[in-house]
Amino acid sequence: MENIIFSCSDKYNEDILAKFNPSISLEKHILECIRIFKRFKKHRELDAKKLAERADSTENRLLEGAFYCIAYHDHGKATVPFQLKIRGEKNINCSHSLDSLPFIEAQVKNNPLYDSIPELQLETLVVASHHSRLHPDKFTKWKGKMPPSYCESYLIRMEDFLNKEYSDIFSDEKPTAMYPKLNEPNYNVINYQFSQLKCLYREDSLIRDIFSFLKSAMHYCDWWGSSNQTERIFVIENVTNPLEQATLERAQERDRKRGTIPRDKIIWHNYQKKVGSVQGDIFLRAPTGTGKTEASLLWAQNNLNRHRLLYLLPTMTTSNKMWERLANIFGNANVALVHGTSRFLLKEELNEDYQESTYNYKMKEMSAFFYPVTVTTVDQLLFSLFHSNQWETRNDALQSSLSILDEIHAYDPYTLGLIIEAMKLSSARSKFCVISATLPDVIKQMIEEKSRRKFSFIQDEEYNNRIKLMINIEDKLIEDCIDRVILSFLEGKKVLVIANTVDKSVKLYNSIIETLEKKLKLEDIKKSRERVMLFHSRFILNHRNIRENQLENLPKGAFIAITTQVVEVSLDIDFDELHTEAAPIDSLIQRFGRVNRNRPQNILCPAYVYQVKSQRPYDDIDIIKSSISLLDGVGNQPNEGILRSLVDELYNEEYLPKIEAGLKKAQQLVYRAIEQRRFLYTGKLFDDDISAYTRESDYPTATCIPIEYQKEVEKLNPLNRVGYNVKIPKWIYDKNRDVDNGEIRYLYLHYDPLIGITDKSPFLMI
Repeated sequence: MENIIFSCSDKYNEDILAKFNPSISLEKHILECIRIFKRFKKHRELDAKKLAERADSTENRLLEGAFYCIAYHDHGKATVPFQLKIRGEKNINCSHSLDSLPFIEAQVKNNPLYDSIPELQLETLVVASHHSRLHPDKFTKWKGKMPPSYCESYLIRMEDFLNKEYSDIFSDEKPTAMYPKLNEPNYNVINYQFSQLKCLYREDSLIRDIFSFLKSAMHYCDWWGSSNQTERIFVIENVTNPLEQATLERAQERDRKRGTIPRDKIIWHNYQKKVGSVQGDIFLRAPTGTGKTEASLLWAQNNLNRHRLLYLLPTMTTSNKMWERLANIFGNANVALVHGTSRFLLKEELNEDYQESTYNYKMKEMSAFFYPVTVTTVDQLLFSLFHSNQWETRNDALQSSLSILDEIHAYDPYTLGLIIEAMKLSSARSKFCVISATLPDVIKQMIEEKSRRKFSFIQDEEYNNRIKLMINIEDKLIEDCIDRVILSFLEGKKVLVIANTVDKSVKLYNSIIETLEKKLKLEDIKKSRERVMLFHSRFILNHRNIRENQLENLPKGAFIAITTQVVEVSLDIDFDELHTEAAPIDSLIQRFGRVNRNRPQNILCPAYVYQVKSQRPYDDIDIIKSSISLLDGVGNQPNEGILRSLVDELYNEEYLPKIEAGLKKAQQLVYRAIEQRRFLYTGKLFDDDISAYTRESDYPTATCIPIEYQKEVEKLNPLNRVGYNVKIPKWIYDKNRDVDNGEIRYLYLHYDPLIGITDKSPFLMI
């Protein structure tokens, strides 16, 4: 569109647009936002009351501040430049966030929300950052520039509209505010607020939670109003009924596979009932495959009080599987999946009714933890401690959620320290359910002491006496297991082989395939290859997804899976026989849990544990040796209770210095980040591997695409390219990377769909 002429003086309210294509008037958009705010106010009034008490303010004033953010956040759209730009004028440069600031400032300037810093206008900072992150260089290009021409007659009429809405919501007249000055640079408003932030000290960290609350209210109302989702629910109100139905259906499917009559109702275990009766924080310890997830959800039902539910897991693989389970219980529309590749996975999931605009809103809301149930890697929550993007909404979720921390044993001391810091920074309204099959007492005690929270403790006593395995500790290396694995395979068994490193798993896979094919007839060789699978972390995402689904839906009859520790947690798999390299006892117990998972109690399955020459990828060979010694001392048929007691023997008080060091490092980095960012600024994570902020590892990784997929991926948009991503050790990438390191980072190593990438893959000259 060219030569557009626009004048505010001769336009009616409906012609002042907030959005274009389809056209939506500014008044209608604000009305939709306020409609959602009325529901938000009712839903979050208890959170507002508790937060206001901490700030020596009032619930009404805090919610009033949220109303002002919503009412004035788009006033900067009622300017001539914005209206020209939204109608198609390409050469217009304006910022409606900046141009909204005089109006929100005028409303709150003489009515401070937080008396400890009366000059700081948190509402103004929320409006300033409602489309982009808050940082000290924000809007500097507008410094000294005079404000645009406003549609003042329209804005005066809008004030009458907002006065009526305020009176309806708060049953009182809206406080009168001076009309803003529009004859000086709008940058002056934000510049003054940034100057106030320079004076903050640690005792003022409460402003993080107030700012987070206001920012969340702003985004809930703006995003849901923009996408016309006025009836979206904030929380799940009933967990028990859908949980019982989904659990019954899963149990009936298992009954059919066993050839037994499907049961007609669910009877909870005693420990699950106990967990479901607990109010407040809880530690839950129970063997793998005994229904810990269901127990944690029964706990959630008993603690629901307008809470969101966060389900936090250690890996993307475990998160994917848990999302599938919880979506089956609560419905796709109520369960979010958030991690580094969730955008790609959910686009595939939603492809039947895919629309770009709707999809983008869903992804934005998921990333903000706005869904009633959010399944995510723990890292996504911990990033909020470092003020990375969307830290505000995630921090607000932490203050008002029931958080289930599954597989807590999987974290190193540093990550555990970050989790404890998150607990400390959460409010009394938040509740935590900490789950593990192998939770050592020393870690349990440390979490309770350092988080300053009081936990109940329940463990599954019923399964303590159950014996599932015949454990054989071998004097040889796992390379010597080949003949025994193949014999079991030829007998029709499902055999799981777990190596500690990717290279070892590839070597075992090649040896098993080679040996097996020597024993088979030519016509059986192809069929056998379909029943032998290699699975480790260095496959592209598309191939990882295929392998995960294959493991959880194994065909009838013989099967061999050669894997690394990627199968240790959360995959619902059940093998007849295990061959594993020696590892720390808690990892071994997790591996044992992948065998004889769903069988009658009188059946024992064999598990073979082999010696190792190196501690890789673990930190200490002595921990592995001690684990084997402890395991050897309890005989070859230990029950579940004995196995779990070995964890406490290994991780005793001598392990405390490592935990203490991790906690200290985590605390120092968190508070340094918060203070450097003035408690409110949002930073960016620039590291190639952003997990470096939340995990302590000697093996940093890089994400890239094998060069052999170049022709395919360059036809795809960035979102669909994610399916070809592979994570490999950074030293391998640096040694075999593309030269220019452009938009797509290619790896010049051969990628085999059956084997993946290893450090011994041949270099490609293309």
